[in-house]
Amino acid sequence: MTATRILPAFLLAFFLAALGSAVAQTGPAVEIPVWVHDKGRFVDGLSLDDFEIYEDGVLQSPGSLRLIQDQTVLREEARRPDSPALRRNFVLLFQTTDWDPKLGEAVDYLFRSLLLPGDTLTLVTPMKPYTLAPEALAGKPKAALSREMQQILRKDIQRGGGDYRTTLRDLRRIVGAIGGDRMNLESDMESDAAGSSFGLEMQLTRYKQGLRKLEGMRLLEGPRLIEFAESLKSRPGRNFVFFFYQREFRPEISPAALAALMDMYQDTPNIRGDLQDLFQYYRHDTTLDAVPIRRAFADASITFSFIFMNKESQYMFGANMREQSADVFPLFSGIAQATGGRAHSSQNPAASLQAAAEAVKSYYLLTYVPSRPVGDGSFRAIEVKVKGQDLSLSCRSGYYAR
Repeated sequence: MTATRILPAFLLAFFLAALGSAVAQTGPAVEIPVWVHDKGRFVDGLSLDDFEIYEDGVLQSPGSLRLIQDQTVLREEARRPDSPALRRNFVLLFQTTDWDPKLGEAVDYLFRSLLLPGDTLTLVTPMKPYTLAPEALAGKPKAALSREMQQILRKDIQRGGGDYRTTLRDLRRIVGAIGGDRMNLESDMESDAAGSSFGLEMQLTRYKQGLRKLEGMRLLEGPRLIEFAESLKSRPGRNFVFFFYQREFRPEISPAALAALMDMYQDTPNIRGDLQDLFQYYRHDTTLDAVPIRRAFADASITFSFIFMNKESQYMFGANMREQSADVFPLFSGIAQATGGRAHSSQNPAASLQAAAEAVKSYYLLTYVPSRPVGDGSFRAIEVKVKGQDLSLSCRSGYYAR
């Protein structure tokens, strides 16, 4: 099965149902949100003639430019008539197992500095999705809405992460007993009312069961991510997704402890077999094909920001704390890059959200009509350049020519 660790599948199924089946009206023009920066400062003085648009390496004729700030068109140049939908849809996804007060600050910043009347907001916690009614945003104080959403998020993280934290705590205890704390291991062996080899065998069995359980909590089939992107594409307006992901560590028996146990039980085939099995459990091969996922998000014209909540691992004698999120970061930072978004790694999710939100406040919206007819279903790469200027530019990587 092609899978990676991310939101549980049932949550996305909930979320997909919550999005509804509204279909946006689409025309022949391709829309490209574009962000242009000069040493970190957004450049707002460019005109339509300053841009070059390429599709699969072929220069295209730009149709229109709009300079957008929040929900307002500050400046507009149009060679062809078009009327893009500028309503903003915010989606906040949380894959976290521990509550961090900085998450509350991030939610407060969202309400205080980003959300405006007419915006929509969907919050997906580790438990379920919530949708903020537009009339609530228009008619209720933002401070009150922020407090309510923080309470919901904190409660759901504490409840949703409880099983994960319990499993992780059990794994740490078992690894400590096997790899370093011999007194705990002997105590566990005595509680098993059997010989020492049987006690170790039981611990190894429990350990492998815990590893499987921990991994199973974060599995999602790759096609679900594509389905998620396609569901957002059907929503009128511009979609801004902020994905908060907490760095994970898994307790593993240290190589030195494993080698000592292999030597100690070299004449006990069942124990040696269990120990050798651990090398398969420790392998974390990523079989997920990231290319179609990145393309699906780019095709949906989602602005995806990945907020990686960094934290330090805790030292544990006789154990290695292996990072579980090493394969997650490149996947979702790649999605961010493919959509014109950003990936931020910090111990402060509120500061990361504030940095990522700059893409929401100001951007150019370019359009063009492809010189080749669409309809072949191929993915066509988009590249945008600014003529004769050394500027930093980001935009979505392409679209499917359906």
